Amino acid sequence: MRPDPRLGPWGRLPAAWTASPRRRRLAFLVLLAPGALMAVAGAQVLVSPPLLAAGVAWLAAALAVRSASEPRFLALEAENATPLQEETIP
Repeated sequence: MRPDPRLGPWGRLPAAWTASPRRRRLAFLVLLAPGALMAVAGAQVLVSPPLLAAGVAWLAAALAVRSASEPRFLALEAENATPLQEETIP
């Protein structure tokens, strides 16, 4: 598999992981879940402030990855999309 240079570091992911917006959203949720779990576990009456901080940092990192990668995927999909043809009424 050759990485797609237009996608930057995300071009090295297997194509099946990034084939559709639904799969990318699922990958984002998988990346987001550990941080959410840590933040919720640490936030219960501030039982563990370091765990809360780690969870919030993980959530911020997941959001940064999503905001940096999704425009590239959308641009690539728009580039590869076939233009729609107008229907002619006979």
